[in-house]
Amino acid sequence: MSRTSGLRALLDPERLHAPNVRDQLVVWATYAMAICAFFWGVIYFSVGEVTAAFIPWSYSTLSALSLFSLTKFPNYGLLRQSQLAFSLILPFLLMIALGGWVNSSAVVIWSLISPISALVYSGTRRATLWFMAFLLIVTFGIFIDFPALTHTNSIPPLIIVLFFALNIGGLSTVAFVILRYFVNANNRAYDLLEKERTRSENLIKNMLPPTIAERLKEGPQTIANKIDNVSILFADISGFTRYAMNHSPEEVVTLLDGLFSTFDKFVEELGLEKIKTIGDAYMISNGLDQNATTGAKAAAEFALKAMSHMHQIKRNRAVDLDLTIGLHTGTVVAGVIGVKKFSYDIWGDAVNVAARLQQNATRGHILLSGETLSLLENEFEVTDEGSIPLKGHTPVQCFQLQSSRHSSPNKSGSA
Repeated sequence: MSRTSGLRALLDPERLHAPNVRDQLVVWATYAMAICAFFWGVIYFSVGEVTAAFIPWSYSTLSALSLFSLTKFPNYGLLRQSQLAFSLILPFLLMIALGGWVNSSAVVIWSLISPISALVYSGTRRATLWFMAFLLIVTFGIFIDFPALTHTNSIPPLIIVLFFALNIGGLSTVAFVILRYFVNANNRAYDLLEKERTRSENLIKNMLPPTIAERLKEGPQTIANKIDNVSILFADISGFTRYAMNHSPEEVVTLLDGLFSTFDKFVEELGLEKIKTIGDAYMISNGLDQNATTGAKAAAEFALKAMSHMHQIKRNRAVDLDLTIGLHTGTVVAGVIGVKKFSYDIWGDAVNVAARLQQNATRGHILLSGETLSLLENEFEVTDEGSIPLKGHTPVQCFQLQSSRHSSPNKSGSA
């Protein structure tokens, strides 16, 4: 394997199956430290400290062997542990070779790289053990730094002072770079978490009424309410089954997406709550924070807007499609069901009546009950359809919604 291909293998996570960024970081750090140690040895050799020079050179050699073995046997755990041991022990040996703490210009301080790196590679628990080991060798270095136990070296005093600056400055630089890297990484992680939290909250708000969403954020709980005077609307596309059989899936989905997206906009404008879609059926209710009259009027406005938009699609696309809409007001039970794929839904006789009204409505018509009409305060044009028997229910006095008195006559009632 050439030097270039070996380096590429070390830095290519796919070729080495590196599990995370930390493994790539230890490779880069090993390269950088090995190169620095080589030149550090050159400096010691140039001032006549041959024994001291061989210690950083041995680090460079061992690191090179570790990197080479990594191309054959990708064991990042072994590389991490060996680097932690090398960075702890070799500066200590260098201190002894140079004659103690002062004569070595406190070179043992480089052993602090070991616990700092352990924080990155191995976590806080193991890093604490490496830091205790660092304190132990520093303490030992202080005890042996006595004239009777140490020896002088051939390094000129000025160079010793310079090495003090290099050792302290070099270690401080490395520590700052590592700390800066992880502070930036931590900030990016917090930013990502904040974006995901905002995204999740927006998703919940889109799926649930605001009051329900706030309760759900407080923690696991059963969310159920009995609510009176709720206006429920069902809208179904007549002729959709035939349309789906004669058009491509893309055309079918595009039609539904465009139609229901417009309905969603109407829901938001009128302060209503979208409950769900069931195939080509669309179900809404008035908002939980609305009073009965406001909610019923908003639901009626939605019905007229939805019908008008459907007529526009029918004209523009020349498709044989219409809406049938049923609207009723009554008491419901509302709540959230599910754990992972939860949904907000409403149940009760009022829901069944609204669904039956939609099923009894003729194409292009809006059928509403007397309960809903009583809340509209004579603001809408209606036609009395009389008492209509509903499947599984007693007959209901029904009316056909024609238009709003506050707008131009709506053509929605025409077949």
